[in-house]
Amino acid sequence: MEKNEKELWMNYAYVISSTVRKKIILSLSEKPLTPTQIAEETSLNLSQVSRNLKKLSEKKLVECLNPDEKKGRLYHLLEEGEWVEQKIDE
Repeated sequence: MEKNEKELWMNYAYVISSTVRKKIILSLSEKPLTPTQIAEETSLNLSQVSRNLKKLSEKKLVECLNPDEKKGRLYHLLEEGEWVEQKIDE
């Protein structure tokens, strides 16, 4: 297994080991959303969503489209995040 593929599977394991992270990834599969929209859609606490979005960003699974905004930050899946989302859906 090449390094990149191993990293993808490690990220997959990281996401599915947490119901919160899994819900966030799945909620971003259709379109970019704000943390508030994700929280409403998934019935999660906003603080849980924000904390996990930060971790998912560090792992290069999601990205904030407008990081300079204080309110209304939009998050979307990056390529690796899309790969993880597809594996969850399989």
